[in-house]
Amino acid sequence: MLLVKATVWTARRKWLGNVVPSLFWFPLAAIGVYLVAAHGQFLGTGLWFLAVSTIAGWLAVNQFGFFENAKMRRTLELILKAQGNEMTGEFLFVGFATPKYSSMVDAHEDVGFLEILEDRICFVSETRKVEIQKVNVSGVGTYFNVHSLLGLGGWVGVDALVGDKRIRMLIEPRERPTLLGSKSYRARLAKRLREWAKA
Repeated sequence: MLLVKATVWTARRKWLGNVVPSLFWFPLAAIGVYLVAAHGQFLGTGLWFLAVSTIAGWLAVNQFGFFENAKMRRTLELILKAQGNEMTGEFLFVGFATPKYSSMVDAHEDVGFLEILEDRICFVSETRKVEIQKVNVSGVGTYFNVHSLLGLGGWVGVDALVGDKRIRMLIEPRERPTLLGSKSYRARLAKRLREWAKA
């Protein structure tokens, strides 16, 4: 595993993926709460503000949750090519996590490219490279993450048995600038990896 300082998946980008959507949600929600509390009415203008804030927040998370996604993809592709990675095979831009990873800031522990090769899959970013050999794969499934709660995505998990150790690679497509745009890749990726594992 490479040990370098991340220049692509930075704390700034992780935070702004949450902060920017909250700028659309919070003011409307605050007005709604104030109107409900000030007038003691649970039906009326305050409720409308709360409803609109929820819709605005959802739309903002979809639009800005993958903050600077396209820019990260372009930058990382240049970095990896400069390091000698060919990037000519079948690959997708994805978010990555291990099952032990937990963060209140972002569901993705790292971002990088998932390469699907004949005998293995490989996640590669500027800070790590994780490979799973096809012969070790025991299953491919879909799993919930925080994006799933909003109907905007979720994990594809690749399970493998290496010796007596069970491992799982969690990946979520980031092929489009928005979460909803990338969501459609999740089912396709799971199907592709199942076919790959059986081939």
